[in-house]
Amino acid sequence: MMNNKAVQIIGALIIGFLIGYVIANNAGNAKITELEDQKSSVVVENRQLTEKAKDVDALKAELSRLNLNSASGGGVNSKMMPHPDTGELSVELQEVFSFDNNHAFCRVDNNPEAFIMPTFQMGEVLIEENEFFMAMSTTTIEEFKVTKGTDGHNEILITGGLDCFTEVAKANLTMGSREVAEFAEYRIKATDAGLGGGPAGDTFEFTVFFEPDTAPINYAIFGPEFTFTGDMIDGEITIPEPR
Repeated sequence: MMNNKAVQIIGALIIGFLIGYVIANNAGNAKITELEDQKSSVVVENRQLTEKAKDVDALKAELSRLNLNSASGGGVNSKMMPHPDTGELSVELQEVFSFDNNHAFCRVDNNPEAFIMPTFQMGEVLIEENEFFMAMSTTTIEEFKVTKGTDGHNEILITGGLDCFTEVAKANLTMGSREVAEFAEYRIKATDAGLGGGPAGDTFEFTVFFEPDTAPINYAIFGPEFTFTGDMIDGEITIPEPR
């Protein structure tokens, strides 16, 4: 039998051990909490630094735009053409474009899907897939004018002459040519609504004036005046402040 003194000693040791364990455990939990708080703080700081870096990049891009001396741009306009079966505007046709103070072009390299082409002199023509090509390339620039639009956005007006290559290559008939150009006059209007391209409000319109004697193929297809445009799904228009 242990005497009372021995029991008291053992009890004191057990109590001391328990107290030490509780203190150590609480200290460990506090350290874990501290580390988790530090981790959360680092995550927040990294997120803030990332946002600040994006803001700096955006400011640099805007500064570059403001320092430009001439307007330029390029991208892709998307337009919807009539479906051969339903007649609904559900077939996408993409027009690639580019311009600066020396040159401009707009082109449709191919049509992946069949569509109906409403023409000026031939009615509605079925264009099967991979049958359509169109390219307009400026040969002269007579006017290159930057103005401020009524909405406050910078605009560019470009006029002059161009070569137009249009080809509809059907199985038993080829209309037009990829090599032989037809001459026409044009008017380009582009709008710079700020950094962000089409989603920000940038637009590009390429209006061409076809004459039956100098551009008979394009006149038959597009008529005396046709504007090539659409929803700008890619690219950027950059126009400096009017001087």
